[in-house]
Amino acid sequence: MSRLPARLTPFFFDSSQPPVPPDTPPTNNRGDWTESHPEGWARKTVAVNFIGTVVHERPDPFATEEQKQKRKAKLDKMAARNERVLNEALFILSQSPTGRDVLEQMTKEGYRIVFDDKRTGDRGAGGLCDPSDKTIVLRGHDNAAYLALLIGHEAVHAVQNTRHDLFPSTRHKPEVGIRLSFAIEADAYAQQAQIALELAYGDPDGPADQIKFEEPVEQMRQRFPDIMRAAERVMTHADNMKNGASVAAAFEAFYGNFHLRTFYEDAHTEWAETYAPHLKGGFSWMQRHFSKDVDSQWIKDRIQHRGKAYLNQHAPHLDFKDARHSGLTDVTMQKIEKFYDAHLPTAPKPKLKNFGVHMKDAVRWVLGLSGETHVVFKKNDDPTKPPLKAPPQRDRWGMWK
Repeated sequence: MSRLPARLTPFFFDSSQPPVPPDTPPTNNRGDWTESHPEGWARKTVAVNFIGTVVHERPDPFATEEQKQKRKAKLDKMAARNERVLNEALFILSQSPTGRDVLEQMTKEGYRIVFDDKRTGDRGAGGLCDPSDKTIVLRGHDNAAYLALLIGHEAVHAVQNTRHDLFPSTRHKPEVGIRLSFAIEADAYAQQAQIALELAYGDPDGPADQIKFEEPVEQMRQRFPDIMRAAERVMTHADNMKNGASVAAAFEAFYGNFHLRTFYEDAHTEWAETYAPHLKGGFSWMQRHFSKDVDSQWIKDRIQHRGKAYLNQHAPHLDFKDARHSGLTDVTMQKIEKFYDAHLPTAPKPKLKNFGVHMKDAVRWVLGLSGETHVVFKKNDDPTKPPLKAPPQRDRWGMWK
């Protein structure tokens, strides 16, 4: 956690165009910035429902009492560290207008936060959003800035599912599910980038002497440079950081990242293949499963930043059915065609568009270089039937357990 150097310059494609000074200089009226810190004024931390650290460990029946006490002390220390770093991360995230918004929305909708290293570790994930039980699941981490960004991303997913029903499910055609997967991830990465910008450069409507944090934006530049470059490029006009333009620019940049596209293409196709055999023979198979489409405007209306459908304003002509936003690689197109042959033989074959390169190292890149995976879950769509159980060894996104 560090304060932003006074002379930090935004990273633009064209450095000859510095940011335009705001029409009205930042006010020194502190309003709800009531927390005094050595590095500047801050807002109070948003209150969330934290339920602690889950430990999946059976007691060793052969351990001595001394060994048991040592193990307990170690687990208590880990739990205390998790809570301390979480409090720091929530404080950081609460200084961002976008961060505050998603934290408040997800908490209002009943989401809880828990640390569970086994559940995240089984999926190679830094964090999970599970709408089926309204939980944000985190892996223990020492870096509060990293954790703040991770929580921000997962909180966006929580809002997407709870308020806008954007998650792909077995209701959607497989190619439509991929289109929705792209959209929800593009939105989450874009708002994550926006949070980093707001923490680095400050809330435009906040006091001039507010606290600022450089580390989140530096982390985003290292992990997702293409997304951050797009967001920072539009900062040549001061209003663009608060009117949704920077979020829209980052959203669009997601679609140029072939590693991320490949990862989510593979994840959804493997997930669909996992669930399809369990749904066959069920009630109204063809009518209820893998048959639904959605139009572009429906998606644009639901992709929102701080309550505003920012794509309608900044990308009014965006078509989610064009090649860039719904196109698939050759490998994925073949998988979709095989899916129809195997599970939907009487359904009309989709007219798929080709786009991008299938990156063989996508899983390694996403899980390794970025250091985070954003896994989401969806409970069974048919409320009259018990929840489905996926076959062993695969999780919601097709990752090995």
